[in-house]
Amino acid sequence: MSSILIIISSPEYERWALEIAGVMGQDAPMIVHGSPLDAARKMAELAASPSHIVMDIGTRGADVLYEIDALAEHCDANTRVIAAGSTNDIGLYRELIGRGVLDYLPMPANPRDIVETFSKSRASARASAPAAHSPATAPARAGRVIACIAAGSGDGASMVALNSAYIISGNAPGSTVLIDMDYQFGMIAKQIDLQAAFGIRELFDNPDRIVDATLLRRMVAKYGTLDVISAPADLRFLPTMDATTVRNLLSVLRENYDTIIIDLPHVWQPWVASIIQEADKVVMVAQLWLKSVAHAARFMKVWRDMGISPDKICAVINRAGAKFKEAVEEDDFERVCATTIRFRLANDIRTIGAAEAQAKTVAELPPSELSGGLDVLARSLVGMASGEGGRGVSQAGLLGMFKKRG
Repeated sequence: MSSILIIISSPEYERWALEIAGVMGQDAPMIVHGSPLDAARKMAELAASPSHIVMDIGTRGADVLYEIDALAEHCDANTRVIAAGSTNDIGLYRELIGRGVLDYLPMPANPRDIVETFSKSRASARASAPAAHSPATAPARAGRVIACIAAGSGDGASMVALNSAYIISGNAPGSTVLIDMDYQFGMIAKQIDLQAAFGIRELFDNPDRIVDATLLRRMVAKYGTLDVISAPADLRFLPTMDATTVRNLLSVLRENYDTIIIDLPHVWQPWVASIIQEADKVVMVAQLWLKSVAHAARFMKVWRDMGISPDKICAVINRAGAKFKEAVEEDDFERVCATTIRFRLANDIRTIGAAEAQAKTVAELPPSELSGGLDVLARSLVGMASGEGGRGVSQAGLLGMFKKRG
């Protein structure tokens, strides 16, 4: 859904609505012709909340308040609202402000006045945001962050992230969350047939939104013992994400989870670099063929230039033993990348295919060489020895007892 919703009482204000969207830099605003109640019905259908709402209530008075209350039911706590109309009534103004509306402006309100009001509200919210996210007041709980990234597209980082997160959530003490940050091509939710109404797009589509526990709860969907924040189900243009917003997200995640696993996209942007820097461990998944190794070497060089400790990097070879046309030996991989291969995952296309067909994790299927390797990898990421289970599950194959609960 667009991050701005504009409600107009008459078709003559269509151009006015488009001007507001243009000043706000929104190419595709959601414009509803009618009343706040009409907008509430539309939002109920879409099951999504915009970050900004501008509503023209025309000549209506106090009778519109119950419709605004209905609209509020479909907005999250960070949605900013401005009302405009032709009724000059101080009582109506007070009722609107009491409901959290930022301002009530005479129609047709100047689009730049509207944007300025939104900007002042955003600055005020940031200034009054809790100091819990600053290093000086770090919370007692500080969950570990594990970032997974593929050296080359298709190397299997998402498979490693999903299965590691699932195994950790069923075995390690505390809570675990998996975040699919591949905004455009993330497939984790589809892989496990998880229906998620919101997910990471709540943050990407509205980067000025305050990141807090309320937003976090809105983004999360459940898969057995694992919390999942999914990528959008449809292909979308990748928005600009501020590195500060990402750091705030990580801070809130650390406060609320013991283990945070992030599946990063195969792109290099400032916010990706920020996550790599903030993470406690970085799992780089590669395959032993020329293109993958070349990309892995580039990543390693960039990370060294960033001052990231080599001990933080965990190089994982996926499809170990596969016969590639441009195959590379392990010794050559380690030499070119200047790193040590920590784990090797079996070349088991049949098990991967079965997991996809059944919409399950590999860890939920009968024991295999691949599931065993994933189990050892996952446990090592959180400092658990093989066979050590925090929730009474000690074998990778036994995780199949936990059926998904979407």
